[in-house]
Amino acid sequence: MLAPHQPPDLDAILDSEDSTQINQETARYLNHIETKLYADIQTRRRIDSGLLFIACQFSSCSLSWLLFNLQVTLSIIQVTSAVVSLMPGLVDMGDSFNFSLSSESWEFSLGQKPLVGLIKLIIGGAVSMQGTSKITAEIINTQSQIAQTYNEIRSSEGLSFQLPNMGFSLLIGLGAIALIGMLKKFSSTTNNNEGESE
Repeated sequence: MLAPHQPPDLDAILDSEDSTQINQETARYLNHIETKLYADIQTRRRIDSGLLFIACQFSSCSLSWLLFNLQVTLSIIQVTSAVVSLMPGLVDMGDSFNFSLSSESWEFSLGQKPLVGLIKLIIGGAVSMQGTSKITAEIINTQSQIAQTYNEIRSSEGLSFQLPNMGFSLLIGLGAIALIGMLKKFSSTTNNNEGESE
């Protein structure tokens, strides 16, 4: 009859030379996994940042036309469009900006990649200006045409007869009634004086 097989002692395995080699292989494998996971997270962050940037640029243009159709004032359209399109660049610059102040000195740094945030700010500003430029041009053109029409109406007021406004018409009517009343009173007083003299 065979004796039952005894499992090897765990402490003996860990203390042996083979366990040192296994532990080194495990540590190397875990280090590789950790590095790969960190690289995947960084790649995912870059993709998410790029998608947010593109979405903000499209939203900026769409929002400006939506606000224009809702007849919002031009200044609100421009500010809203600029905030939406500049937001990704401002977030990048804010995350990378670092300012420290002490009793001896102060210093600030723009982080590892300040150029990315600066490029996003420039592109966002250009998209915002381009998105609202046609709206701004149309509004300025409309305002200039309204002003020109108003000036033409003002210049032609002396050349053609136009009815005065309601308040002025009422004032003219009251003045005419008062004048007629005074003339009647004056004529009746004159007739009375002539009758008495005869």
